Amino acid sequence: MALIGQLEEARADLSDLLRKVAIGLPELVRVSRFEGFAYYALHPMDFAAAAGAESHGSSVAVIGIRSIGTVLSAMAVAALRKHGTPATRITVRPAGHPYDRSTQFTESQADWLKQKKQHGSSFLVVDEGPGLSGSSFVSVAEALVRSGIDCDRIMLMGTREVDPGRLCTTNAARRWKQFRWLKASSRIWQQYGGMTVLHGGAWRETLLAPGSEWPPCWPEMERVKFLAPDGGCVFKFDGLGDSGERVRERSNAIWKSGFGPKTEHAGNGMTAYEFVPGTPLDRPYASAEMLDRIAEYCAFRASAFRTDDDSGDLLEQMANFNFLQEFGAEANLPVASLRTATPIIADGRMQPHEWIQGSDGRVLKVDASSHGDDHFFPGPTDIAWDLAGTIVEWDLSGDAETHFVEKYRERAGDGPNARLPQFVLAYSVFRMAYCKMASAATQHRAEKARFDRAYRFYRNRIETSCGAAAISGS
Repeated sequence: MALIGQLEEARADLSDLLRKVAIGLPELVRVSRFEGFAYYALHPMDFAAAAGAESHGSSVAVIGIRSIGTVLSAMAVAALRKHGTPATRITVRPAGHPYDRSTQFTESQADWLKQKKQHGSSFLVVDEGPGLSGSSFVSVAEALVRSGIDCDRIMLMGTREVDPGRLCTTNAARRWKQFRWLKASSRIWQQYGGMTVLHGGAWRETLLAPGSEWPPCWPEMERVKFLAPDGGCVFKFDGLGDSGERVRERSNAIWKSGFGPKTEHAGNGMTAYEFVPGTPLDRPYASAEMLDRIAEYCAFRASAFRTDDDSGDLLEQMANFNFLQEFGAEANLPVASLRTATPIIADGRMQPHEWIQGSDGRVLKVDASSHGDDHFFPGPTDIAWDLAGTIVEWDLSGDAETHFVEKYRERAGDGPNARLPQFVLAYSVFRMAYCKMASAATQHRAEKARFDRAYRFYRNRIETSCGAAAISGS
């Protein structure tokens, strides 16, 4: 009976502690997706495998770089412990310019580091990447050195091979080479690496007709995808967990409605898309029949992919900011003109080459499920974003544009004319800014030239099509 009384007393104390902890906490906490797990084919078990396979000494102090390093460092610690190596961790968030991060440890973290140093631990810094600069990794490692830890006790672990000379932080090569580097090998690459690679823009050489003009591609931002050895399907990374499930649900709905290829979940965040043999289209294919097909597809999306969120205010901020940066003048976007009462997950990729005319005459939409709610614009928005995308990417004007918009209105029962000009402007500004950023960021010379041409196309369209209504005083 005494034991029962002690248990009840302990339970009451625990309940009291939980109530105190809960005070002040919101009912709902909104967190960002981990981009590596959602978009870049990063599997958390990659870090468990890499950490467990490496010899680290008697004990390991793991430092995860937030945000995704929070999960990756936990995987590393779990793997180390499983293999009999004592391991604990902290997480840090470097601050400052992306190319010049700095890291400061809190007082409690400094005490933890001092203790680990005295115990003879080795130190493992964990994150995805590095990115273009490598400055987050370097800033954490250098903060460890300032804490009195020798360079040879510090190892950095990430997701790609590194050429220190190409990192764009200050004195990158000298600083990076002080520390050991461990790449966590990708289980997805191990499974699919023997197939024909389609990402990084390689799909153009494989799928487009010889001699055709290639559309620009930001290789570093493309999702991983492979062509099966028999040519029957394309394996594409659509995301782990619910991120991938939502993409596959949309892909399945598009297939069942006759607008896209058949899909099947392939595991580890990969989706198998039935390969569509045929011809990727180009602007000269903008016949009335083709525009009818696109209008029908947009009407389908407007009904099938409704959502509760709306990124209209963010779109407006994006368009106004980039317009001002480019033209030195304000965009004449009415306040709240990009908000919508009926937000949907847009396609976001209405370029002609994303439509395939099959050998049976059918025209199917590919790459239709993942770009409407990824980490680029637009996010949840009005179907007018895809209507605008069609008008801009197919370079429609006059009768062709009128025909397309009218066919959409007939199919959807939605007259978009009043709001469409604002979305055409916002879409054009986004694509102009995207191409300008991609041209500056990519390390591929031919790709840079393609993005420069595309940038001029969108800029000219803003100047000529929007004219004085879009540019005041520039």
